[in-house]
Amino acid sequence: MESPKDTSESQHNQHGTKRILFAWGVWFLFSLIVVVFSFPIIKESIHKSGVLALLQDIETVHSNREMRTVDVCFSTYASGYQLFPQQQMRLGGSVYHDTFESLLAGPDQQALSKGAVSYIHPETRLIGITLSNGILYVDVTKEFLQSPDQDKAKEQIRKTATSFSRIKDMILLIENEEQTISE
Repeated sequence: MESPKDTSESQHNQHGTKRILFAWGVWFLFSLIVVVFSFPIIKESIHKSGVLALLQDIETVHSNREMRTVDVCFSTYASGYQLFPQQQMRLGGSVYHDTFESLLAGPDQQALSKGAVSYIHPETRLIGITLSNGILYVDVTKEFLQSPDQDKAKEQIRKTATSFSRIKDMILLIENEEQTISE
């Protein structure tokens, strides 16, 4: 049989357990009420802060690692030649390769809206690109010779190449044959 001491201890434990359960219940109910009433305010605050847009931009940057921004030179009626930033798929091993792929692809919609035109024949393709001792060798296909204004087309290539700080000069090759570029 249980002693009176054991009985009172058992009742005390049951009473303590009930207190703990009651406290957890009150805490849960209070938390639920706080979440229900503050959720719309928190949601609006997060939306207004721009945090979600920032996170989406970061996610876009991480998902666009196959893209890079390159500066290419196009002619404009108003200002002669101008560098335009364009998004380019990472096709080659270097920024130089990707820059010239973008240049030969022609102006994108944003550059066109600012009056950019290319004098490089649209079927011209990049054969290769090499940097040696600050000189960039750009080798393109013979379609380049069909460019409507070869001097302006060559100037686009020269200005695009020399926009890089590491490039002191450039040499244009058309199917491995050197072409002269006058400055």
